[in-house]
Amino acid sequence: MKTCLLTLATMLALSAPIYAADEVTECDRLAAHPSDPDKISPGVHEADVNKAAAQSACEAAVAKDPNNRRLRYQLGRVYFYDGNFTKGIPHVEFAAKAGGQQAQFVMGYIIDTAQGGLTKDPCKVEDLWVKSARQGRFAARVSYPHHVMRGLFKGCTQQAGNDEMQGFLDAAKKQAEDYYQRVLVSMLMEELNAYKMKK
Repeated sequence: MKTCLLTLATMLALSAPIYAADEVTECDRLAAHPSDPDKISPGVHEADVNKAAAQSACEAAVAKDPNNRRLRYQLGRVYFYDGNFTKGIPHVEFAAKAGGQQAQFVMGYIIDTAQGGLTKDPCKVEDLWVKSARQGRFAARVSYPHHVMRGLFKGCTQQAGNDEMQGFLDAAKKQAEDYYQRVLVSMLMEELNAYKMKK
């Protein structure tokens, strides 16, 4: 019994996160995306990212805490900005599978635009974006209905119906941070109303 408890304690210690949830790392300071809801420090716009320093910091942070979805997304982000899709995609994909709404949106975008040698797969995009939209990511809440109304998820099992898409846009309207985002949401709302009339 004592051996079993010791083994269990060791396993729990090895699987526990290394960094506390609110512990800001150098990776966070150098590579957090401004719109990422998972971020715990002010975000850095792409043009301001010091790629070499951010890569070094995020590689060290991920080596220390490989199951941290926030750090994995940030490492993937800086690899992408450096044009290294081969290294970046697995980290963004890990963060998306782990439930990161920013990573889910970005992974969907990568597949939708066939970046990094990936094959376009609308059904994977649909799945990633509906998950991200349901968690609250503005970009997914506007991109999902946009793609549905243009038939870009045709042949996929559409997971969000008209009422839920209306809910995405209603929530996005409250989230809109500037004039252009408000205009975008208004345009999509008008389109959705017309789309619903055709159904």
